[in-house]
Amino acid sequence: MTTVLVPMIDGFEELEAVAAIDLMRRAGYRVTTAGIGRREATGSHDITVRTDGEFAQVSMREYDAIVLPGGPGVKTLDGVAGLHERLREQASAGKLVAAICAAPSILANAGLLKGRAAACFPSVENAVAAGGATVVRERAVRDGNTITSRGAGTAVDFGLAIVEYFDGRDAAKKLAEQICHR
Repeated sequence: MTTVLVPMIDGFEELEAVAAIDLMRRAGYRVTTAGIGRREATGSHDITVRTDGEFAQVSMREYDAIVLPGGPGVKTLDGVAGLHERLREQASAGKLVAAICAAPSILANAGLLKGRAAACFPSVENAVAAGGATVVRERAVRDGNTITSRGAGTAVDFGLAIVEYFDGRDAAKKLAEQICHR
C-alpha cells in the first residue's frame, strides 16, 4: 500500500490539502496528516482539521511520499525544524516529494528543484527560479520524483498526478472519470 505524509500547519490552503488527500485515499493510499506542534491545523479560510499525529513524531522511513499543501502558512512551514532535512532524505531515497501553490518554494529552499521543471503560484515564481528550477505554467508537473502544481484551481490535477506517479496513467484516468473531472 502506498503511504503518504501530509504536514499541515495553520494557514494551509484547504482546497489544496483536502483535494489531494481525498484523491489519494480514493486511490487506496494510507495518507497520514501531521500537525506542526499539535494535532490540528486551521486553514487560511478558517476550516480546522484534526490531524492524525504530529510531524515531529513521524518517521519518514514509513512513507513513499511527502505532499506539501500551499497557502499563507507556507512561510511558517518552511521554517519548521527538520523539514528540509526530511525532504532531502525523502528525495535522495528516490521517494516522491510533491508541493502545490507556494509550497514549491520550500522544495527550492531545500535544494530539491535544481535543474528541474516546476509549477508554482505566481507570487513565488522568482523564489522557485532562484532555487534553480525552470518555472513552467502547467497545471501539474512531474520531473523525476518531484511533482509540483500551481494552486487551488489545480488541486485535482495535482492529486491525479500523484496517483499517476504511483499507479499509472490508466488508474489516474479512471479516478478522474469517477469524479467527473474533464
